[in-house]
Amino acid sequence: MPAPDNSRPQPAAAPPNPLAVWACAVLIALAVALAWSNSFRGPFVLDDLPGIAENASIRSWRTAFNPPNEGQTVTGRPLVNLSFAVNHALAGPDPLVKDPISGQDGDQVLGYHGLNLAIHLGAALLLFGLVRRSLAGPVLRDKFGSVALPLAFAAALLWAVHPLQTGAVTYIAQRAESLCALFYLLTLWCLARGAESVRPWRWLAPGVAACLCGMASKEVMVSAPLLALLYDRTFVTGSFKAALKQRWIFYLGLAATWGLLAALVLHSGNRGETAGFGIKGNPELTPWTYLLRQCAAIVQYLRLSVWPDRLISDYGFDVVTDPRKVWPQGLLLLALFAATLWALWRRPAWGFLGGWFFAILAPSSSIIPVGTETAAEHRMYLPLAAVVTVMVLAVHALVRRTGRAGLVAATGLGMVAAVALGVATSRRNGTYRSSLALWQDAVAKRPQNARAHQELALALYKSGQAEASLSESEAALRLQPNYPTALNNFATSLLALNRYPEAVVQFTEAVRQKPDLAEAHLGLGNALANQGRLAEAIPHFQAAAELKPAMLIARNNLAKALGATGQAAEAVRQFQALLRDRPGYAQGHFDFGQLLNGLGRLPEAIAEFDTAAQLEPGNANAHLYLGVALFNVGRKTEALSHLETGVRLAPNNAEGRSALETVRRALQP
Repeated sequence: MPAPDNSRPQPAAAPPNPLAVWACAVLIALAVALAWSNSFRGPFVLDDLPGIAENASIRSWRTAFNPPNEGQTVTGRPLVNLSFAVNHALAGPDPLVKDPISGQDGDQVLGYHGLNLAIHLGAALLLFGLVRRSLAGPVLRDKFGSVALPLAFAAALLWAVHPLQTGAVTYIAQRAESLCALFYLLTLWCLARGAESVRPWRWLAPGVAACLCGMASKEVMVSAPLLALLYDRTFVTGSFKAALKQRWIFYLGLAATWGLLAALVLHSGNRGETAGFGIKGNPELTPWTYLLRQCAAIVQYLRLSVWPDRLISDYGFDVVTDPRKVWPQGLLLLALFAATLWALWRRPAWGFLGGWFFAILAPSSSIIPVGTETAAEHRMYLPLAAVVTVMVLAVHALVRRTGRAGLVAATGLGMVAAVALGVATSRRNGTYRSSLALWQDAVAKRPQNARAHQELALALYKSGQAEASLSESEAALRLQPNYPTALNNFATSLLALNRYPEAVVQFTEAVRQKPDLAEAHLGLGNALANQGRLAEAIPHFQAAAELKPAMLIARNNLAKALGATGQAAEAVRQFQALLRDRPGYAQGHFDFGQLLNGLGRLPEAIAEFDTAAQLEPGNANAHLYLGVALFNVGRKTEALSHLETGVRLAPNNAEGRSALETVRRALQP
């Protein structure tokens, strides 16, 4: 590879027509909008719930940059958490889940999906600019300068509409992946711009800032300083020595950002002990077994990059203990890695793409175990750029000698590929239309995945199919007997079917296996309360409320149980604290009204019932109880209005109809 003159900034080839560049950018944006046009209504699923819906830190700007250290998607990633806080502030209704068992929430998911897509589009445009400048730069301009624009457009377009990207774009919580990728690409793009500029620090300083933001977004960013140096050597200066000599302050700044990443990793305790060496709870998960699992996973990612026919939302947390099961995949990856090392020496541009692929995958897909998911398609979000670029350049190499006919054929092939990928992305987005559809798809494609079965069980329960939910929970427990979350789902379905004694047994076992599982404590409290064992239920409601303060139903049920056991003063205090924190929680206002009504504090009860009715105008009980309370204090006309509303909403409520007739008779002259 010839080494360019390093004594001054290296200008790119003659710039293309600005209108052509803008036209390409607009076409990429249109393609992204079309491919993801049906992605905006997908509900919160899996990691979205703890990372967003139950994440109390996004409710205040004071805590937005301090995510919880409980192994959630936002743990150790303050910038991702801050982005969700922005969505929360713009969402309108409070996005925190009201009832994690029924799944009811007041969230507006459109804004969350919208920001995810905006981040993805920004990354696609940066990739377009980076590839174009790399091909037209001082090292490659003689070979690719005249075709840099169409090749960059093809690579960015195919990457942007590829269905493999849905795991990081449509799945809201995986914004961590796309946001990190945005800053990764921005770091390299700023380097490319700075290398061309006569005032390089206008670009290099923002590049360091972008790298710092990436470190606050996801651990994958750890390789960015090294890849930036490799980029400089490959596409700009021609040698590491020249790159460091010209921009040593820049690389010192990039290296300094590792300090932030190290601090975040230490502060999060290896992401709540869900990643890193020595993960508890799965003795089979070791660096060796995890590495063996990655052999199969990475080859699967490569296959899906070329032919994305069976995308899976969740691969579970299985490992490979026998090397004989993955030796073909292992040999293939060793061959690709060896080819990358050779290319870095003899064909640096191709070697850079191989280095891009392996370096970005390494933090999550090598020997450092990630206990929550041993394989995940969203990890290919940025590495896919290298694969797509290789394919685009390979096609170009094949057709460049065939003249105009080959160019026309390649253009047609590219258009067909882009349309096919966009259609596949749109179809894949349809799988995210509901939790039920997503997990049915996951179970069908990977029936050995215990987590997919337990998530399908939860989705079935939320859709009112408790019996079907039981069978899916049993399937999860057959695959993984020591699985407290599946036990909790199993017990929850038993509770819905009024099989209280069995539910108590299963909830108790779930709590034994995982004492900090708030949902199991809540369920056990509910099961005990339904058997009249309120004194035994109270400690479990307390535990659930302490473990997850955002689980409002736990605090609500605790207050109700305290009131029912004669601890009225403490019950009032609990309700007041709950409603001070969440004044928009209608169920809390209604239940507090019932307590106050029973204590004879009718004016206060009326105020609570009235608030509940205003927050949920379709709540028949709120109107009925408000009507009765108003009648009891002599406000008969107002009582009539609310009772009529309540009976209209619940015409089969005999007590409501009786109360309405009583008020009507009382108002007769």
